[in-house]
Amino acid sequence: MTSLFSLGAVARCSLAATLAMGAAVAQAQSIQWSTGEVDIEFDPSTFAFSVETTSFGGVSSVDVSPLSLGYTQIGNGVLINFNGQMGVYGSSYTNFSPQTLSGSFNAYVNFTPAAGYAITSYTVTYTGSYGVETPGWVSLGDAAGSSFYASAGGSGFTTGALVAGAVAPVLQGSFSATGDLTTIQVLDHYESYISGYETVVDYCEPDDPSICYTHEEPIIVSYPVFRDETDLGEANLHLDSITIEAHVVAVPEPESLALGLAGLVVAGWRLRGRRA
Repeated sequence: MTSLFSLGAVARCSLAATLAMGAAVAQAQSIQWSTGEVDIEFDPSTFAFSVETTSFGGVSSVDVSPLSLGYTQIGNGVLINFNGQMGVYGSSYTNFSPQTLSGSFNAYVNFTPAAGYAITSYTVTYTGSYGVETPGWVSLGDAAGSSFYASAGGSGFTTGALVAGAVAPVLQGSFSATGDLTTIQVLDHYESYISGYETVVDYCEPDDPSICYTHEEPIIVSYPVFRDETDLGEANLHLDSITIEAHVVAVPEPESLALGLAGLVVAGWRLRGRRA
């Protein structure tokens, strides 16, 4: 005999499974936008983002869920907002050795021109921030030719590339932060030595100035002594957003071309009839 408790448990499991399946289907659905000039389509679940982080003295890679990011239509393009999740930090202070941590991104957005338009190129833009305590550096690069590099200071940054063609480039690349170390010389103290002697006149006889009394004094030279010290560095880079935007030009539609040609033909016949 089946108890009411068992039936309730089965019902709860079925409801949970149904909700989970619905959530999975919703997550797998692609996003579609139309700007009037282009149709934009992409599936966030196909994107791949990751960053390296230190854990228990080692380095591990952490996946950043594409479904936790923000996606905004910007003009004829898309802005991907990472919501502070795409950052790396490398430091030589950790193990007193150089350390590089990196992150990667891979995403594709499909663009289709609307009727009457043609896509000529795309602009890819990256924004973020960085900080470097020398010795160290940060870098970013992608398959489209975008690049950024800094080995000192810190601030916000913007970089990108203009990619010609009708097909959108894949947003694929990586970024990294390196904390390096180097040896520098630091003043420790001064030492001195006698380089020679010089004759010093004490006095001369008043009645006979040619008779003088002297003594020898050492010539003391001081010089600095340096010691080697290890200079440690650290760096961080945070990728805030990636934007890809299509550039379009207006083109005549086939129907408009046909009407235009027909009009030229009619005008030609009329002109020919008048001459006749």
